[in-house]
Amino acid sequence: MSLNRFPPPSRDSHRSLAERGDAAPLILDLGGWSYRFRGMDAILRRDLETRYEAFLAPDQPEAFEVDVLDGKAEQFIPVPESAARTAHPLSLFWEGPDLLLRSYGFTGWISPGEGRGQIALARGGFEKPVWCVENFLRAGLAWRALEEGGMLFHAASLIRRDLAFLFLGASGSGKSTLASIAREGRVVSDDLTLVRKMPEGYRVAGTPFRGTYAGGLPVKGLFPIAGVYRILKAERERVDECPAREALAILLASCPFVVDHLATRPEILDRLGAFQASHPLAYLHFTLQGDFWSVLPPG
Repeated sequence: MSLNRFPPPSRDSHRSLAERGDAAPLILDLGGWSYRFRGMDAILRRDLETRYEAFLAPDQPEAFEVDVLDGKAEQFIPVPESAARTAHPLSLFWEGPDLLLRSYGFTGWISPGEGRGQIALARGGFEKPVWCVENFLRAGLAWRALEEGGMLFHAASLIRRDLAFLFLGASGSGKSTLASIAREGRVVSDDLTLVRKMPEGYRVAGTPFRGTYAGGLPVKGLFPIAGVYRILKAERERVDECPAREALAILLASCPFVVDHLATRPEILDRLGAFQASHPLAYLHFTLQGDFWSVLPPG
């Protein structure tokens, strides 16, 4: 994902925009955090309700408030003819305490301190509104997790015996493959995994953020971590140690939405260093036979 090519508009620029519709609010539980969406039209509310069916929740007074606005424009970034073959131009900037966002189909801002934000949706259909909302949420949760001491990792995750295992890797490294061939465990995600830092330690938190894997029921809840691995396809199953410095670089490269801000947010390395100290990363060499559990700890 190519970040920061198109500077987002300021928070104040959204003041003149009206809500997109008058449908009833929708409450989601994402990784143990509540989000309340207001100002949707009926079609968008229905689509979001379908997309996040397993994560619908009763209203909570402390829910993060998100206003859905009519962005008026057809698109917020010109759509090139080769758009299907180029990286997604999601841009993230900080304006004081506010995170600003811009993509083809939306602009918006998120204020972690205030517990609220706004997303303005384009009227054109190149980027579907439901996926605009999802990208808005993914970016927001990445930074919210970081503030807490956790991270949103580009990683597959499985739950076995109520313990979580993380499998990091770039696109094409085999995360979805590993999820699909696993003979045991429940798949939380084959793409993005939310790790929260709770008082009792790091926990993998269930979210709806999957890639191509469509098997099994959605997984909710918070799960202690039993292992963290960088996956590599191989001819036999084995686990190798990973030097701490290499591990830190791998973890950093596995942090979408925040990694490009390392120069201005040095605490990213501190958070990752603490995570690595608690759960040392190792290399997992796996085959397509689905026997990788045989070389991992039972938990």
